[in-house]
Amino acid sequence: MINMEHVTKRFVADGPASVDDLSLVVPEGTTTALIGPSGCGKTTTMRMINRLIDPSEGKIIVNGEDVTKVDPVELRRHIGYVIQQVGLFPHMTIAQNIAAVPKLLGWAETRTKKRTEELLDLVGLDAGEMLKRYPRQLSGGQRQRIGVARALAADPPVLLMDEPFGAIDPIARTRLQDEFRQILQRVRKTVVLVTHDLDEAIRLGDRIAIMKSGKIVQYDTPDAVLSRPADAFVENFVGIDRAIKRLSLFTVSDAMNVASPRSGTSTVALTSNLRDALALMVAANSDVLAVVDESGAVKGEVTRDAIFAV
Repeated sequence: MINMEHVTKRFVADGPASVDDLSLVVPEGTTTALIGPSGCGKTTTMRMINRLIDPSEGKIIVNGEDVTKVDPVELRRHIGYVIQQVGLFPHMTIAQNIAAVPKLLGWAETRTKKRTEELLDLVGLDAGEMLKRYPRQLSGGQRQRIGVARALAADPPVLLMDEPFGAIDPIARTRLQDEFRQILQRVRKTVVLVTHDLDEAIRLGDRIAIMKSGKIVQYDTPDAVLSRPADAFVENFVGIDRAIKRLSLFTVSDAMNVASPRSGTSTVALTSNLRDALALMVAANSDVLAVVDESGAVKGEVTRDAIFAV
């Protein structure tokens, strides 16, 4: 668990606060997305958790320990950190990059090698192809996967992510976001994610903290933020299409009925979200879609009215 109590950060004594009396609790095993306009303090907030920046006031507790009382180097060895630019060591192989923190922690070579291979499998890369390569030999998406693997190498309970997918093209970014969400279902971590992308915050966050001028304006589930904005600032920030964005939180199975669709009806996967289902309806100029499972078998139908009723 991460508990930030009345945390303030001023970069100049008696100057304006970049983070202003901020309190935030991130429950163990959950992902919290920090989002807000540029300069709102979200990255500063995250960097105080692993003491890349020290707070001016307040207390930060990570897994029961006050981080200001822990050696910062030792602290960072137990907190995974993923950044937009990845930050892989260019002169090291992929195996050496992933093994960097386990090596500092004194892990045995056999244990480190096994962990490295496990992590490459976890992020969807082939160990036989990757271990001896260098970062320059990888695509942007592959480097980002290696960055995630390296952050998870020593099995840290906390993972900090600073716009980790921001430098990747939109198609690859969506795919990596979905894969990362699947990874988090397999490895339980407490995650703080900084992003400027509301769709990413909705897709990955169990909770979203919307920030303005160093303060948290609303901290709630994606559904609550989209359906019940706390004030005019949040309402404007999430946009007039927030009702459409909210549909991405639900799958077709949430609105499907078991009626047999008429022949010729366009299809949608059972696991698709309702936002995509509505887009398919518009494209097909139809009010109903046949719902199919992974094998292509028809399971029922979903209608426009059922989507709007969610």
